[in-house]
Amino acid sequence: MLEPLLWIAFFIAGYLIIFFSADVFIDNLRDLCVIYNVSPFVIGLIVLGIDPEESTASIVAAINDLPYIAVGNVIGNSIIALSLCFAIPAFFHEINLKSISRFYFLIIYASLIAIFLSFFIPLGLFIAGFVVLILFLIYFVKSIKNISEKGSAETFKIEVVVHKIEKKNQNKKGLKLKKIVFACISLLFIFLGGELLIISTEQIINLTHIPETFFGFIIIAFVTNVEELTLILKSIKKGSVEIGLGGMIGKLIWNLSVTYGISGIIAMNIEFNWLLIFNWLILLFIMIFYQQMVKMQILTRKGALFLTGILIVFLIINFLPLL
Repeated sequence: MLEPLLWIAFFIAGYLIIFFSADVFIDNLRDLCVIYNVSPFVIGLIVLGIDPEESTASIVAAINDLPYIAVGNVIGNSIIALSLCFAIPAFFHEINLKSISRFYFLIIYASLIAIFLSFFIPLGLFIAGFVVLILFLIYFVKSIKNISEKGSAETFKIEVVVHKIEKKNQNKKGLKLKKIVFACISLLFIFLGGELLIISTEQIINLTHIPETFFGFIIIAFVTNVEELTLILKSIKKGSVEIGLGGMIGKLIWNLSVTYGISGIIAMNIEFNWLLIFNWLILLFIMIFYQQMVKMQILTRKGALFLTGILIVFLIINFLPLL
């Protein structure tokens, strides 16, 4: 009895290490962008787009030969992010969606098609990994091109709040070196926390016989969405819901392309399981729903209730194997 509790404690400790180290990592990268006068778009991409917690969990799982956790975290995390994290602000505010470009939907749909095919073909994860990484490159280049043409750094019309660093400090080599050192150390802790998270997950699975699919789609996916929920709730409190929503879209594209891509190349293959298909269909259905909401240009409380219902269906499907 004590052994499972011990590994659960290690699991929680691993995530807390990732969570707090990720904050330090992103804060220092953000400050380095200001110090070195990097494009505001790059700052936005780093602050809102890169998701080290989820990427670390999936990549380390792939390295440790746990493909269902690697894939399940990406798909399950996306479902939770699009349903729960978007439904919460919609219960409080009617959300304007007209600023979301169709281009981002095309990138997401193309990534979903590649992910779907990866479940059926030999070396599917390996091949799909390269495809989705290419899609991310297209997304990145296209975004920069749009910004250059429009002279704007507001891809999603999001205000990125950057810490102000006094000019007299920007020229100090000591400050730059300090930021670089803290960024590197925090990155190391992120991966150490990820290793602890996945090792403890493997032990919990062995001791409790909980299916790997359940851990990937539900446990890891929910745990790594804590930051997104915090981001959304803070944006509601400040009356700037669009900031959190824009960050969520960036994170979704990042996870479906970069996180899935690197994890897929490492894992190479995954044994077919119907849960993969069911969860993929839920994610596809949610994306179709959002595309319709974008045409209507608004997400209302009724939409929030619908998303909540989708989340409940997702949870039921993934809990059934435990019964």
